[in-house]
Amino acid sequence: MHRKIIWVVIALAFVSGLTYLAVSGSKTLVTTDNGKITQSEYYDEVKQSSAGRQVFAQMVINKVLDKKYGKEVTASSVNTQYNTLRAQYGDSKFKQYLSQSGMTEKQYKQSLRDKQVMQAAVKANYTISADKLKEAYENYVPDTKISLISAKSEDDAQAAIDALDSGESWDDVYKQYSQTNSAVSGTGQMAAFDSTNTNVDSEIRKAAFNQDNGVYSSAPVKGSNGTYYVVRTDSMADKPAQSKVEQKLKDKLTNDFINDTNNQDAMKKIIGKLLKKANVNVKDSDLKSALSGYYTAS
Repeated sequence: MHRKIIWVVIALAFVSGLTYLAVSGSKTLVTTDNGKITQSEYYDEVKQSSAGRQVFAQMVINKVLDKKYGKEVTASSVNTQYNTLRAQYGDSKFKQYLSQSGMTEKQYKQSLRDKQVMQAAVKANYTISADKLKEAYENYVPDTKISLISAKSEDDAQAAIDALDSGESWDDVYKQYSQTNSAVSGTGQMAAFDSTNTNVDSEIRKAAFNQDNGVYSSAPVKGSNGTYYVVRTDSMADKPAQSKVEQKLKDKLTNDFINDTNNQDAMKKIIGKLLKKANVNVKDSDLKSALSGYYTAS
């Protein structure tokens, strides 16, 4: 996820630079005793770099996909994903994460929206077999509610578990050991999620789905973001019929397909077909090759 976010930051900077250049012409960016660098010189250098071409390609892809599939992504779905991710960090760590990534909350939400638009585009052009759906349903875990202590350290997480083991109430232990987290309830309870929800850390899901109701993790759970948790499984819904969750299963399979690096060629093929349908015409000769990998794949 960090790598994707870095690319979003580069893209935002690149777009801002192009817009400013269009308005300001070739203004001077820096002066030295040995000469100056103008905006046009900077732009020429960036667009000929590998990173610049990749960012340009992503800008074009986002533009094409957003026009066709952007209406399928709502502000509500973006906010839900944002809040679920934020809930696993705690307020201070999430701010630190955004700062380290060089992003504002608005930019981070935009990156989530771009990803959801990509998922909508792939889902519309990716065939999922009945066997894959059946297997996904067999492994499906229904909506589960948990309470989460986001500890400052592994030692604090263990101390919280020890306190619970000694008979202290969850509420008291949560107040003492969990970091401030405005994205969850006052006792750390998160919104219900099922096994198709990839916004919840895989280690948290694993702990939650393998415990009985009312049971908390016997050892600190280390999330992929480095935070240590105590996970309590509060309740789990009955497993619904496959037809009731089929759309969720398809979304999960699509997301898995996108995130699997072995499917890069297949992804490029899908995107290439969409670019051809959109009649993309690159005017700048230095950037014409930026999309060639998608056209040859399709």
